[in-house]
Amino acid sequence: MMEGMVRIDFMTSLEEADLAPLIGFFGSEQGQMIVGLEVSARRALLDDAVEEAAKEAAAIASADGDPRIALVGEFVDINNLIETNVEGALNSNLAFYGGLVDGRAFDGALSEEQILSDVWGQEQEIRESTTEWIYSFLFMAYQPLADADLQAYIAFSETEAGGEINRAMFESFDRLFTGISHSLGRAAANEMTMQEL
Repeated sequence: MMEGMVRIDFMTSLEEADLAPLIGFFGSEQGQMIVGLEVSARRALLDDAVEEAAKEAAAIASADGDPRIALVGEFVDINNLIETNVEGALNSNLAFYGGLVDGRAFDGALSEEQILSDVWGQEQEIRESTTEWIYSFLFMAYQPLADADLQAYIAFSETEAGGEINRAMFESFDRLFTGISHSLGRAAANEMTMQEL
């Protein structure tokens, strides 16, 4: 169901985009290799031990001034990965509260101002954990790539097509996770209400 929602939303977001450059890049051997590495790294990071090792490797590379971590940083900045992920996490947290309120979990005891204050209070922690995760994920994923391949991906990200697919992806996932978070809030509210009864 989630995949179907994202596919439809993604297609809608790219309706007016010129798909030729996107298909050209991601359909190429280079593009397929990059996507394959990203997917493999995401799967590997489901293992807590692998995730911790990846975080440590990225931290060491950063401390040592590894040129590859600088390239990863360039990719992160061009695609605005920190801000968009932080914004998405805050939106999801706000939606969860919205679900709790809609489900009458607090019976009107929590004001909108209190909710916003609590969500915004999480921003710094979310930003730090997001930054750590993104750098560790990308540093691990792109380790097998030659510098020229990563530089080509960075160059593509700077194009109009690269910007469009990045925007479409984040918008699609943001809507998906916001909806899920709101539903989880409603479910939690129902559980809380039933326990009270």
